[in-house]
Amino acid sequence: MAKRVLVVEDNELNLKLFTDLLRVHGHDALGVSDGREALAKARGFGPDLVIMDIHMPHVSGLDLIIALKADAELAKVP
Repeated sequence: MAKRVLVVEDNELNLKLFTDLLRVHGHDALGVSDGREALAKARGFGPDLVIMDIHMPHVSGLDLIIALKADAELAKVP
């Protein structure tokens, strides 16, 4: 069964690399390049896993992880 993976990465090349590799290996991958959109995309996508860049403009990846863990729907997503 394909896993749903949300990739949050501001570097477009890295984002494409991660999502392409995940898709080649049979996963459903969604890339988000702006951390300000990550929570809304995660709620809509329902990921099984989130791969998060820590150092991004506008919002820190660490702050996004805290927000994900505070959300009842997303709290258990690694």
